Amino acid sequence: PPLWGAAVAGALVLALRWTDVLEPLLLAAALWLALAGLELIWRERLPPLRLGLLSAPDAPPPPRYPRLTYLPVAPHEPDVLRGLDGLVVGHRQQVPAEHARLLEHARVTGVPLYSRELLAEVLTGRVSLDLVERDWLDAERFQSGYMPVKRVLDVAVTLLLLPVLLPLMGLVALVVLAAGGRPVLFWQERIGLGGRPFRLVKFRTMTRDSERRGAAFAQQGDARIIRGGAFLRKFRLDELPQFYNVLRGEMSIIGPRPEQFAFAADLEESIPLYATRHWVRPGITGWAQVTQGYTDSVDQLHEKLQYDFYYVKHLSAQLDLLIVWKTVLTVLTGFGAR
Repeated sequence: PPLWGAAVAGALVLALRWTDVLEPLLLAAALWLALAGLELIWRERLPPLRLGLLSAPDAPPPPRYPRLTYLPVAPHEPDVLRGLDGLVVGHRQQVPAEHARLLEHARVTGVPLYSRELLAEVLTGRVSLDLVERDWLDAERFQSGYMPVKRVLDVAVTLLLLPVLLPLMGLVALVVLAAGGRPVLFWQERIGLGGRPFRLVKFRTMTRDSERRGAAFAQQGDARIIRGGAFLRKFRLDELPQFYNVLRGEMSIIGPRPEQFAFAADLEESIPLYATRHWVRPGITGWAQVTQGYTDSVDQLHEKLQYDFYYVKHLSAQLDLLIVWKTVLTVLTGFGAR
């Protein structure tokens, strides 16, 4: 990513003839590359986490991860907790009597306890649809003090970015106009906050009659994409006009991707709690977009929904900052584009 970032930014600087910022740009790219290398070396030197594993009848196997080591723990030997970073326990089942004393000892000594389901959720960044619980999907409990702050940040960041966004959008508009003619913009009705419809706007990267047979997923090498449209989609330049939706309060910079009515209606029928993803404003970028990439099937929509539930459940400034960082990497590498 540092090399990709330097290449893309350098090309843009040279195209705009901002040669006075070329030297600090190269220095920043070199510093980024050095820090990335040091972080990789530091991460490789870290020892794996040692998690104790309590056996339980019919318990699913714990999730595998390169940085985790599982060690079987005997319930009658509490001294084994000393060398552990955590203890994996059962969930949704009665704790056997022989485990109760060990679990109490772990709580007293400060050893973290993880259920297999929570561990899988943390490692994969998604919530299994089978484990979605109504107790945390409650509209009154969901009210968060971060939501108003998030809205203020959306408006402030958008206004600060306008001097960069407007010239860039003008350039993209010229590319679309030259390749596909008018209209330059594409408007489509999507579902927003609280399930209310709104008109999402983006640069048109497909032929004018792309939806004559109804809504459809974009496929790899889709023949409907206009000349140059694949490049715009790869680096998400077609999404830039959605900052207009952000200023109108219809979208956020970060949030679940707004779905089309046709897809959302099918999912609401098969997944009763689907509408809870509409408790937050849809976003230009989001956890599912930077983790999973583009979805081109109903099965992938179900997987995407698991990431959306994770975002709703763990909504926070820290998660938004992580998504911003992953978005930068996604844009520079073209990850998951169609």
